Amino acid sequence: MLAIGVVVGATGSVAVASDPEPTAAPPSYSRYAKLDMFARALAIIEQYYVRPVDDQAIVYAALRGLVSELDPHTSFLPPQDAKLLREDIEGAFGGIGMVVVLGRESSGEIFLDVRDVIPGGPADKANIATGHRVLAINGQSIAQFVDLQRAITVIRGEPGTTVKITVEDPVRGVKRTVELARAIIDTPPVEVRSLGEGIGVLRLRDFPEDAAADVKDGVLALQKESGEAGLRGLVLDLRDNGGGLLDEAIRIVDLFVSEGAIVRTRGRRGVVLDEARARRVTTLDPIPLVVLVNKGSASASEIVAGALQDHQRALIIGERTYGKGSVQAPFELSDGSLLKLTTALYYTPDDRLIQASGIMPDVFVGATDPGAKLDIDSRPEIRPERESPRHLEPEDFGRDSPSLASASKAEIAAADDVQLRRAVQHLKAWERVSAQDGR
Repeated sequence: MLAIGVVVGATGSVAVASDPEPTAAPPSYSRYAKLDMFARALAIIEQYYVRPVDDQAIVYAALRGLVSELDPHTSFLPPQDAKLLREDIEGAFGGIGMVVVLGRESSGEIFLDVRDVIPGGPADKANIATGHRVLAINGQSIAQFVDLQRAITVIRGEPGTTVKITVEDPVRGVKRTVELARAIIDTPPVEVRSLGEGIGVLRLRDFPEDAAADVKDGVLALQKESGEAGLRGLVLDLRDNGGGLLDEAIRIVDLFVSEGAIVRTRGRRGVVLDEARARRVTTLDPIPLVVLVNKGSASASEIVAGALQDHQRALIIGERTYGKGSVQAPFELSDGSLLKLTTALYYTPDDRLIQASGIMPDVFVGATDPGAKLDIDSRPEIRPERESPRHLEPEDFGRDSPSLASASKAEIAAADDVQLRRAVQHLKAWERVSAQDGR
């Protein structure tokens, strides 16, 4: 996807806490000496390189190289890319209303795989659907773009302007080129539907501003639709939700949990920078709750799932989540470029580290194809955080954290009997969640 959720506070500020005094730098240390070395190298390139160079492009490349030595979520964004990130966070931009990921044929051909279409957007009106493939943008094949972000940048633009995309329906084998007028895409973060028998589904796409208010309105709408019988169960669907604003994730947990910690933030050496806690006044009436997650559930989604799991408030069903539990703070530079820097790590209420570990479901269900084994990976194209070469290791500063083991003794004893393992998982999950009634 374009981004696996940038989780920042609504203000984008950096939390500050008292920290042990940093070790003094050695007498020989000099930041200015390093800057002088960089300036000298830049001057040599400008003077002696075989062709004229773009000074600004070289400085930007140097900054990208600087942060490339850190973790995958620390990055330098030039002004244009920084603008794209701000649009993602704000949730409104000139686009065509599609969520895409890079796909690749067995032959090596690259395309954009349409994973979601925003209802009422230009793509939806052009009958583009989930599962379709974008083969070209303005006549340029997807293989010609450096990466997904560059392709997205071309698709987006000023509202009212147009973009041509070549789309293929792989099932019917039909290709067509359509010209779409870009529009402000105010993505509805919440979709609700009733399954009947008092069971409702609330899908949360991401965590933009006011997401918690939309979730609350969705629950109330489902309760109203259920009539006198009431809402007997709610499914909160966080699959492929890459995250968003931390404050909204906290408020959503607060709708279902009446007291205790929601998420804890720790900085260098494990020092607690902040802790968000539930408030009884905001909590909705108790409803049996199931949360769906998969490998595409990241960041704020993992905070919500982890908190509800630790509070024994919800049954978590699906796959082990992505494992993006780090905090990025944006630092804007003078020319509008942005330094997105990892400053802390997130922990669940029981002090489980999310980073590179993810949230383990109570009941594992993989592929949704009725003819497939449940253990099949539903999103094989997504490499989880722990497989990234530069990921932050889930080291915990010498502290003992609750285990995230994927299987209990009973599950291991069930061996390769998939149905028996599911039965064990359901029984253990039922025991864990129903224990809340006795507290």
